[in-house]
Formats: sequence, structure tokens, C-alpha cells
Amino acid sequence: MAPATAELIDRARQHLEAHARTWASELDEDAGPRAAWYVHQDLAALLPLLQETLADRDRLAARLQTARRDPLTGLVTRQAWTERAEQLAAAGPLVVLLCDLDHFKPVNDRFGHAAGDAVLAATARRLADWCGPAGCAGRLGGDEFVAAVPDDHGDLAERVTKLRDALAEPVDYRGRLLQVGASVGAAALTDLVVPTVSAALEAADAAMYRSKKRGRRGRRWPTPTLLAHTLRRAA
Repeated sequence: MAPATAELIDRARQHLEAHARTWASELDEDAGPRAAWYVHQDLAALLPLLQETLADRDRLAARLQTARRDPLTGLVTRQAWTERAEQLAAAGPLVVLLCDLDHFKPVNDRFGHAAGDAVLAATARRLADWCGPAGCAGRLGGDEFVAAVPDDHGDLAERVTKLRDALAEPVDYRGRLLQVGASVGAAALTDLVVPTVSAALEAADAAMYRSKKRGRRGRRWPTPTLLAHTLRRAA
């Protein structure tokens, strides 16, 4: 049976110490080359183990990176988003937003999971575009998304309206336009008693559900894109 890694390392250490002692002694002319040979053998035995350890490290790093990204949308997951949002908050004023799709379940039930996935992927792209390179978009799970952007681009209500309008644009799926909407809640850290990302998430969540209660789960007027598409199909 091959020696364990710890045993090999300990043996190599002993041989290195013996090698060092021989260079300080002139009593045994053969001791130096003999100790060097032992060290060489030890290193040769350790090398494959070190290579496998490095390969394991690389595989683990790849799995961790994958776990920090949602495989469907490519957005970061909750933990990675939180870390990035906290970095942004440390750099300056920040706005946190929560987005929950409206009418997503009927689309998923009627047209299938592939259609639902198309809607989720399109939502992720639109949210990431809205955030821009200075912000960070993430997927919390299901049809719930999160975003963090620097609070330096003017009126927050106007920005949220633009985001809501972008998310309400129909999604083209195999020639059919799928209509969903989005309830969006936003919270600026500067408006909070405790200006943290965690507190902003809670405030944005409450704002999002207030938005739903104001009727965003009710009927939505078709967007111009959807109207034009419907008229073309009827012609």
C-alpha cells in the first residue's frame, strides 16, 4: 500500500533535515549524495499527490463558481448577489429592488415549462440591462428577481416605472408573444433607519407586495408590441 500523504511529507522532512546535516559535516563523503537521492525519491512520490490536490482545488473552485450562478438565467444567486450588493453599499448610496413576475404561472401552465424558462431568461436579460455595469442583478428563485444599483441616477420612481415597463414587454416564444407583468418594490438605503442591504431587502419586499395589492395582479392593458402582433395575426 502506498504511503499516505502526511507520511510522505513527514518522511521528506526528515530526509531534508538529514541532508542539511550532511552538508555541515565532512565525516561521511557519501552521506550527502545518499540524502539527496532520498529527497529526490520523496519528491517524486509527492508530485502526483500534489498534482491531484491542485486538480481537486480547481474542480472545487469550478463547482463553487457554478453554484454562484443560476444555470437558467446566468444571473448570480442570492449569496453572490448579497456580497456584491454589500460592496456597492460600501462604495456609495444604493437602491435595492425586488421584482416578482405577475401572470407567470398561467403562462407556464398553458404553454409549458420551456415557455416559462424563456420568460425567465428574457426577464433576467432585461433586468441586467437596466442595472447596467455599475449595478448587479440576481435571481432569488422561481419568478423572483433582485437588483442593486447606485442611487445616483435621478428620480427613483421614474426609474422603477421604466423597469416595470421593460419587464412587461411580451416575450417572443416560437412566434407567440407571451405577456407577463412585474410587481417591483424598491428601497433606498439612505431612507432606512438601519441602512443595510438586509434591511433594504425587507423594505423592498414590503413595497413589492404593496404594489401587488394596488392591483398589479389584475388585468393589464396590452403593450403596443402585443397589440401590433395581435393585429398581424388577425390580418
